[in-house]
Amino acid sequence: MLFHSFAFVALLIPTLLVYWLAAGSRTVRLGALLAASMVFYAYHHWPSLFLLLGTIAVNYTAARFQERRRSRPLLAGVVLFDLSLLFWFKYAGFVSSQLVLLAAAVGLRLPLPELSPWLPLGISFFTFQVIAYQVDVYRGTVPAERSLLVFAVFKSFFAQLIAGPIVRAKDFLPQLRERPRFDPARFHHGLFLFFAGMALKIGLADVLREFADEAFRDPANLPTTDAWLGIYAFAVQLFSDFWGYSTMARGLGELFGLELPVNFDLPYLSASLQEFWRRWHITLSAWFRDYVYIPLGGNRAHRVRNAVVTMTLAGIWHGAGWSFILWGAIHGAWLALEGAWRNWRHGEARPGTPPTGWGRVVRVLAVFHGVCLLWVLFRAPSLQVALVYLSRLLLPPYTGHGSVPETLAIWLIGFALLQGFLTRALHRERFLAWPSWAQVGLTSAMLIVALGYGGQKYDFVYFAF
Repeated sequence: MLFHSFAFVALLIPTLLVYWLAAGSRTVRLGALLAASMVFYAYHHWPSLFLLLGTIAVNYTAARFQERRRSRPLLAGVVLFDLSLLFWFKYAGFVSSQLVLLAAAVGLRLPLPELSPWLPLGISFFTFQVIAYQVDVYRGTVPAERSLLVFAVFKSFFAQLIAGPIVRAKDFLPQLRERPRFDPARFHHGLFLFFAGMALKIGLADVLREFADEAFRDPANLPTTDAWLGIYAFAVQLFSDFWGYSTMARGLGELFGLELPVNFDLPYLSASLQEFWRRWHITLSAWFRDYVYIPLGGNRAHRVRNAVVTMTLAGIWHGAGWSFILWGAIHGAWLALEGAWRNWRHGEARPGTPPTGWGRVVRVLAVFHGVCLLWVLFRAPSLQVALVYLSRLLLPPYTGHGSVPETLAIWLIGFALLQGFLTRALHRERFLAWPSWAQVGLTSAMLIVALGYGGQKYDFVYFAF
C-alpha cells in the first residue's frame, strides 16, 4: 500500500476521523492507529504481520524484565533475537550462496539448500528501532514502556514503519502518551508536507528513474556524457525518493499531532563526507554513531578501524551483496582519511574552520562527485556491472554524442535551484509565517504536481531495505 495510492487514502481518512473524534480516549485513539498500522503492513504481505506482532511481543516483554533487573545477558539475548530475524530474511540466502562458491573454489561440494525467504518490508528499519529501544532501557536512558498498546504503536506506526525515519523511544513514546490537541495550522502543514513529499516522489524521483534505469541497462555502450547524466539522474532520484518518503511520513505524523524527526538537510551541499552523513538519512546516521561507532571507541581509540567497521556494517544493512559491502567500506575509509587530515591540519583539540566562498564550492563539488561515483556501487545490479559503469565514467575513450534528452539536464538544474526553497518551506514555523494565500497556493501547487504524474506507481527505493 503506497502512500500515494487510493487504498492508502481510503485507510487514512477514517483513521483520522476516529483518532480526532476520540482524542480524549487514549485506548480508542491509539487503537485506531494500531489497527490502521496492522492493515497497512498486512496489505503488502499478510504473513509478515505475524513477524511484526512476534517482534512486538518479545521486545515488550524483554524490556519489562530488563527494567526490573538490569541484565547484560538479557540485552544480548533480545538483540540477538532481533538480529537473527534480520539475518535470516535478508542475508541467509546471500551467505549460503557465498559458502557454496567458497567451497567450490577449494574443490569441495557443500550441499546447502538454496535459501530464498521473503523479505518483510521495513525489517531493517523496525529492527534498528527496537534495538535502540532495548539498549536505551538497559542504559537507563528511557524507562520500559508499561502499556503494550503504546509500545505496539511506537513499534508499528504506519507513517515510519517501512522506511523510517527511525524514531527514538525518548522522543516518540511521550507523544503517544499525551492527549493531542487539534491544531488547524499544524494539520494544514501536515497536508503540505504530504503533498510535497508526493510531488518529490512521483513528480521527480519516478521521472528520473526512467533515465537512470536506461543508463544502467547497458552501460558498456554508454557515451561518457550519458553515463554522467545517468548517475546524476540516479543521485537525484534516490535523494528525491527517500526525501519524498520521509517528508510524507512527517506530514502524516503532523496530521495526527505527532512529531517525526527531519531525515534530510540538503546533503548534496556538504563540504565533507562527514557533513554529508550528518545531513543524509540523519536518523540512520545517528543510529550507527550512537549504537556502533561510539561503543567501538568513537574518536578516542582506533578511529580508522571504528569508521571502517561502522560504515561497512551500514553498507551491509543496505543490502546483501559485495557491492554494498564495498560501498560501505570505501565510505568508512574516506571518513577515516578526512579525520586524519583534520587532525594533521588542526590538531585534536580544534576541528578547524569550515570552508567559505569558493573554497566551499570546490569542496561541495568534489564531495558530490565522490558520492555519485560510489552511488554506482549502490545502484548497479552487480559488482561487475558497477565496474563497467565506472569505466565509462572515468576511462577513455571519452565520447559526447549520446541519446539522453536535454530535458534531463533541465530537470536536474531545476531541482538544484528548487531544493533550498523547498527545504525552507518544510519547516513548520517558516511555512506558517507566510500569508495564508501563499500557504494554500503552495500546497495546491504540490498537489497539482503530484496529480499530474499520478500514473507513476513505483515502490519507494528504501522499501527494499
